[in-house]
Amino acid sequence: MLILPSRVPLMSRQNYRLEFTAAFFMPFLLIVFEGSVISVLVRIAFEGHVDPKLLNFITGAVAVVPALSNLLSFVWVRLSHGVNKVRFVTSLHAVMAAMGLGVALVPLNDAGLIILALLVLFGRACWSGVTTLRSTIWKQNYPDGSRAKITGPFAMITVLMLAGLGYGLGELMDADDRAFRVLVPVGCVMGMVGRYFWTRIRVRGEAAMLLGEKAADRKEGPSFNPVRMIDVLLKDRSYAAFMLCQFLLGMGNILAMTLLAILLREIFSADYNQGMLVSTVITFVVMPFAIPLWAKLFDKVHIVKFRAIHSWVFVVGLTVLLIAVHTETFWLLFVFSALKGIAFGGGVLGWTLGHLDFAPPEKVNQYMGVHVTLTGVRGLLAATLGVQVYEWLGGAEGGGGPAVGICLALTTIGAIGFVMMSRGMDKPRHDPAEDEVANVTGGGS
Repeated sequence: MLILPSRVPLMSRQNYRLEFTAAFFMPFLLIVFEGSVISVLVRIAFEGHVDPKLLNFITGAVAVVPALSNLLSFVWVRLSHGVNKVRFVTSLHAVMAAMGLGVALVPLNDAGLIILALLVLFGRACWSGVTTLRSTIWKQNYPDGSRAKITGPFAMITVLMLAGLGYGLGELMDADDRAFRVLVPVGCVMGMVGRYFWTRIRVRGEAAMLLGEKAADRKEGPSFNPVRMIDVLLKDRSYAAFMLCQFLLGMGNILAMTLLAILLREIFSADYNQGMLVSTVITFVVMPFAIPLWAKLFDKVHIVKFRAIHSWVFVVGLTVLLIAVHTETFWLLFVFSALKGIAFGGGVLGWTLGHLDFAPPEKVNQYMGVHVTLTGVRGLLAATLGVQVYEWLGGAEGGGGPAVGICLALTTIGAIGFVMMSRGMDKPRHDPAEDEVANVTGGGS
C-alpha cells in the first residue's frame, strides 16, 4: 500500500501530499454529516423532547443521509461540467461548514429535529458532489493500475479520524449532552484547514479535459434532467446490469443502517458511547486494515469480479446482525461492526473507482453521476420504508429480527447477481480509457 510520498510517481507526488494532509482535517467537518454518527446522536439527544414516531423516522432518515443526499449528484455533474473541478469542490466544502454551524444551533424540539435533518441532508449532498468530482480528479492525477493503492491512504486516514472523533464525541456527549454545540463549530473550523490544502491541488491535463467537456454536444453532455441517466444505462447494458446488482446489494445494507441506531436504543438500551462504538468506531478502526488487502485485488480484476468476491462479507455481516437481534446478544454487535468495517474497506474503493472500468474518458462524470444518483434513490426508499417496515412488523416488540432478515435477503440476491455477471470476466483489469487520457495529457503518471 502506498503511504509515503516517495513511493508515489513523481508527477503525482505533490497532489498526493496535499490530499493526504487534507484528509486528516476534513473528517472534523464530515463527522456531523456521517449517518452512523448523527443517527445515534439524534436518537438519544432528542429522546423525551419530541414525538417518538417522528424521532424514529428522522433517525432512520439521517442514518442513510450519505446515500439519500446522492440524489443531487446529477446537479453537481451538470454544474461542474466544463469548469475548474478543484474550485468547485472547495466551494462545496465551504457550504458544508455553514450547514454544520447550523446543526450546532438547533433547538431540542420537533422543529429543531426537522431543521437538523434538512441541514444534514444538504451538507451531505455537498459531500456527494465532492465524491462525484473527486473521481474525475483522481483519474487525471493518478495512474491506472495503482490508483487504488495511491488513493487508499486518503480513505484510511479519513476513517481512522472519524473513528477517533466518533469515540470522543460519544464520551463527551455521555458527560454532557450539550457538548455538540461546541464541538461541531470547532470541527467546522478544522475542516476549513483541510479545504485550504485542497485549494492548492492541481489537476493534470485539466485544460484538455475541460475542452473535451465543453465540446460534448447537448445529447452526450450532462444535463440537469436526471432522466438523462437512463440514456447511459440503455447504451451500456453491462453497466446497467452492474447497477442493478449494486442496487440490490446496497438496498439491503442501507435498510439495515436505517434501523441500527433504533435497534441499539430500543432493544439493547445503548448509551452514546456504546452506540458510537457499534455504529461507527469499530467499523472505522477495522477499515484501514482491510483497505490495503482489498486494494491489491481491486487493481488486478474488473470491478464486477471484485464485487463478486467482496459482496459476501456484507452477507455474513448481516447474518451476524440478525442473530444478535434475534437473541438480544449485545457482544455480537461488535462482530457485526467489525465485519462491516471489512466490507466497507473494499466498498470505499469499489464505490469511488468502480465505474471507471465502464466509463469512456469523456463520460466519467456521467457514469459516476448515474451510480451516485441511484445510491440516492436507494437512500430515499430506505428512509421512507425502513422504519415503517420495522414498526409494521412489531417494532421493539419483535420487528427487529424480521426487518433485518429482509435486509439480508436483498443483499444476498445482489451478491448472487455479481457472481453471475463475473462469469467470463476473469481477465486482469485494463482501462482502455486510460490510454486515451494518456494521449491527451502527455502520458501516464
